[in-house]
Amino acid sequence: MDGDPALARGAADALPREGPGGAAGGRRGAAARARAARGLIPEARDTLPGVIRVLVCDGSGGLRLGGEELLAAEPGPGGSIWIDLEGTEPGFERRLAGWGFHPLAIEDTFTLLHQPKVEEYGGVTFLIVRGLDFNEEWDPQWDDVRTLKLAAFVTRERLVTVHRAPLRSMEIVRRRIQDSGQAPPGGVLQALWSICDEMMDLYFPVVDKIGVEIERLEELVVENPEREQLERVLAIRRQLATLRRTMLPHRQVFQHLANSRGNGIDDTAALNFRDTLDNVLRLADAIDQQRDLLANVKDTYLSVVAQRTNDVMRVLTVFSAIVLPLSLIAGIYGMNFEHMPELAKPWGYPFVLGAMVALAAGMLLWFRRKGWI
Repeated sequence: MDGDPALARGAADALPREGPGGAAGGRRGAAARARAARGLIPEARDTLPGVIRVLVCDGSGGLRLGGEELLAAEPGPGGSIWIDLEGTEPGFERRLAGWGFHPLAIEDTFTLLHQPKVEEYGGVTFLIVRGLDFNEEWDPQWDDVRTLKLAAFVTRERLVTVHRAPLRSMEIVRRRIQDSGQAPPGGVLQALWSICDEMMDLYFPVVDKIGVEIERLEELVVENPEREQLERVLAIRRQLATLRRTMLPHRQVFQHLANSRGNGIDDTAALNFRDTLDNVLRLADAIDQQRDLLANVKDTYLSVVAQRTNDVMRVLTVFSAIVLPLSLIAGIYGMNFEHMPELAKPWGYPFVLGAMVALAAGMLLWFRRKGWI
């Protein structure tokens, strides 16, 4: 479960420590371990067994699907191979190092809270993207926004993806390839784009649900503002902040891929990534618009509450103004002086009471005509 101290300690121990990245890499690893020790691990779940899935595309469009037994398969001229590593098996790090990937990229792969990024390491393009961890029953009223990381190493003939937990977008693309029985037209790079595109598309239902919740809160705030609604506004603001922090780095990732022409990324692949970039920009705009709407809902709540407070204070002020002269009269006739002629008159008491009632009624009538009550 997220935030479990024992699990956080286990995840912290699994993070890379001093590695080939030198002092900078060590500092990044130490910072990541510190965040993990505080339980800030959106991906930290029960330890998951390692699963290896391999997809081999030959140059003629043929397709082979399997597991670890296909790791040594040769795709042949014009072919490519996709290796998917899922889980928390320690041996994955050694495999990546054995395939010659850069140590800094490997360190970033196993750092849990790494933001989306893209780097070029010689003939390898390394990227990190984050997808939402949610299902169709995700409810913005009760559920937090959590993301799962996908790291990918891309070369001309090889794609290696690494993720701790199952990714819905990965399952969608893999099932689509299996159902077709043929290799993707663009090889494994087409598969990578499909995964990234599905990951970004899965943000839209969440953003839409948050938008519906904001509209619902806006209606409730106008009708009957309550403290629980302000708490919901603050919770949604945190959700939108998480989405925004995740979405902004994706712009740089897909902009780089849309403009790159290396490591197997041709004009067709760049065009595909440009389409994904458009989706990211739309999501970023939608999130910013919802942040503005949420700020308006908060301002509306504060305005309505302030107006209600002003109404109460106005009524209290009116009654205080009415009681003040009555208290003055009662105070005058409550003084214990010997010579007060009205006290000896039989009509003195009813006269003073009548004067007080008339004064109060007159002030009430005047306040009402002024529209103050």
